[in-house]
Amino acid sequence: MPQYFKGDATELKYFNCVDPLLSLLSLEKTNFFDRAYECFSLGDVLYDNDLSPLANAISKDIFRTSFWTVFDSFLVAGSFESYLTVFRKVFGDDVVVNFTVPDPGKLEIDIVASGIELSTFVARYIDNNQYAFDNVFDQDGDQIVFQTVKGFESEYELEQMLFEMVPAGIYTEISLTVGEE
Repeated sequence: MPQYFKGDATELKYFNCVDPLLSLLSLEKTNFFDRAYECFSLGDVLYDNDLSPLANAISKDIFRTSFWTVFDSFLVAGSFESYLTVFRKVFGDDVVVNFTVPDPGKLEIDIVASGIELSTFVARYIDNNQYAFDNVFDQDGDQIVFQTVKGFESEYELEQMLFEMVPAGIYTEISLTVGEE
């Protein structure tokens, strides 16, 4: 409910004139705040300017696609649910994660990642002073693609990321198996 200074006809006329625009701007601002953290470009800015400790720990491709999930999940660091959320975002929904707590303060995490990413092989050339891209095909007319494992490809990369997220006093051992089902 708006609060008017006088509430006379002139004030109400001006208010009613700008109210739809202000309402639209308010809605756009709310949408920006609600969705800005999901933008890959924000991930690029955070990574390129070294504005997050994770920027030193993981590759840019992984950071830009998963930074918001990592930040949001680790508001309460160290819970099994937060680890699972991050691992699913990084490795895909089919990742298998087993947690073992052999001793107090010790956590063993066994990760089996089978998520596969396919990347098309493209040729880049300049046409009319702009980059143009064409898919590359083999002699049979099949498009050439590259297959990689989604997410981290080594335990070292994963340990670097988790080092930033593990609560103090918890010792973690990580086992990562990639490309298996």
